[in-house]
Amino acid sequence: MTLVSRETIALQLTRFVTALKYDNLPIDVINHTKALVLDQLGVELIGSTLEWTQPVLRLIEYAPSSNKESTIVNYGNKTVAWDAAFVNATFGQGCELDDMAFGSAGHIGTATIPVALAIGEREHIDGKQFIVSVVAGYEVMYRLMAAVQPYHAMRGFQSQGIGGPFAAAAVAGKILSLNEREMVNAFGIAGSHSAGSLEYDQSGGEVKRMHAGLAARGGIQSAVLAQYGLTGPATIIEGKRGFCHIFAEKSNPELIVKDLGQTFNVRNTWLKMYPAIATVHTAIDAVSRLTDEYDIRADEVVDIKVGVAEHSLLHGAAIYQPIDVTSAQFSLAFSIALRIVKRSNDLSLYMDSTLWNDEEIISLSRKVKAYAHPDAHGERRTLACVDINLADGRTCHAIQEYPRGSPKNPAAKEESYQKFRTLAASALTEEQIEEVIPIVETIEELDDISKLTSSLISKA
Repeated sequence: MTLVSRETIALQLTRFVTALKYDNLPIDVINHTKALVLDQLGVELIGSTLEWTQPVLRLIEYAPSSNKESTIVNYGNKTVAWDAAFVNATFGQGCELDDMAFGSAGHIGTATIPVALAIGEREHIDGKQFIVSVVAGYEVMYRLMAAVQPYHAMRGFQSQGIGGPFAAAAVAGKILSLNEREMVNAFGIAGSHSAGSLEYDQSGGEVKRMHAGLAARGGIQSAVLAQYGLTGPATIIEGKRGFCHIFAEKSNPELIVKDLGQTFNVRNTWLKMYPAIATVHTAIDAVSRLTDEYDIRADEVVDIKVGVAEHSLLHGAAIYQPIDVTSAQFSLAFSIALRIVKRSNDLSLYMDSTLWNDEEIISLSRKVKAYAHPDAHGERRTLACVDINLADGRTCHAIQEYPRGSPKNPAAKEESYQKFRTLAASALTEEQIEEVIPIVETIEELDDISKLTSSLISKA
């Protein structure tokens, strides 16, 4: 693989990150970033209450740091910044409701926002510094993952695990004001933190929740180590043993630097409306339409054919009967069965272990047959084509290209607020919730980001 230019990709990303200023951000970029921050905070708050995220909290409590730098949401205890980010980011990916990069891959919010909060609290940054660092992190990860998707997933690597450390390093490096040499080294070190197997989407396992935390902690440590003088390979992205070559059979490294500094891909990040893997959302939307239109009942269904992108066959369509919450949320068939039987895809249904063996739901789940749809690729890779064949001979047909909540099928602003209120209610009082919203809406006016972190501690 040849270099994209005489300058390494890490250097070009570095120059973008270090030069980025709040005053150069368009107002729609600032406003959408705020929406993503509020969304991530809601997901972190409910994530903090879930049993499978508690091991990371207990791990940090087992050997508490004497450095009380950064706050763990809900609980309010403080620890060293990278451990706070590790825990909060794990909370943030705890229930499959964190944001999704549309046109790229990964849940960039969990690799950036917990990092900006943790390092930002330690460094007492203001709201404008917070926003610009988050935007920088989104841009870096979006571009990296756009270069290797969907081939990284076909090889078995999770987006968060491989792209997240670079995003986190960008955020931390921006806040720490790393110079050009240090920032290049931070990216070089971050590459050694990149990992994350997708095997959980075949047989379950709650370890997936921790991938975001590992990325957040690794990225912060990469930036701090670079600040202390540790060096890393400048060709970590395009080199023969670098990011693009290791994690994907095919890659397009030129996409990483194309129009760099002229576009803001934070705009292309969407809010998830269902607590399930992103690859099944469009199908859930289509099935929901058909279920409502035809009043479909489980005992009427002969079979359900679902056309999706080829890479989704392994990443979402491989599981029919869950064994834990992760495998339930990563099952196209189970999600569709829930929608028809329960008329809902609420988080509580995925968490209900009795439903993993419910005869009606699992019987219907096994009637779902996924296949690679020829039109579901490129910009249309979120397309889902659903045909539900009924016992009376009818076929209910629907095609949907983009999931609700995505840039091409956006959810209403009030829906995003309601999502935050619903999730945050698991940890905060109603009064606290209504205090957090205006803080985020006017975050650029904060003189110290710790005013936001202190508002996320439960008083319930």
